[in-house]
Amino acid sequence: MKSSKVTAVAEIVSSIAILVTLAYLTIQTRQNTEALHANSRQATMAADIEFLTALMDNPEIEANVRLPELSPTQESQIQPYVIAFMRIREFAWFQYKSGVLDETTWISYMAATSHVLAPERARRIWEQQSEFMDREFVAYVNDFLGKTTRIGEH
Repeated sequence: MKSSKVTAVAEIVSSIAILVTLAYLTIQTRQNTEALHANSRQATMAADIEFLTALMDNPEIEANVRLPELSPTQESQIQPYVIAFMRIREFAWFQYKSGVLDETTWISYMAATSHVLAPERARRIWEQQSEFMDREFVAYVNDFLGKTTRIGEH
């Protein structure tokens, strides 16, 4: 009888240890997921800040998008400007679709898109380069642009 009591106690202790381990792993998994989401949000924000810092250092790039005539140097600056902006938005799109970014944050990232793509030159670059981006993202942006009034249009 004594050995059956010891076995029963050992099974109870073992079951409790398994439950404690599962609870611990659940907490760790949740914390790791939250940390990954925070890192991803930080990477999205860092890319946006880096982009804005580059524009502060070279404000003429954004202004040049709206000029009717450009020098070859000016023209060569416009395409990377538009592509970089849209790639940052594409990365944010992936974060939004995976649940890392909430809808309010995603909408705030998209808010400037209609402004950046308002000039005809920028829109042409978007149309040319969008074939190299995620199809669902492209469809979303095109739908978004269709629902917003471009600057200069009434």
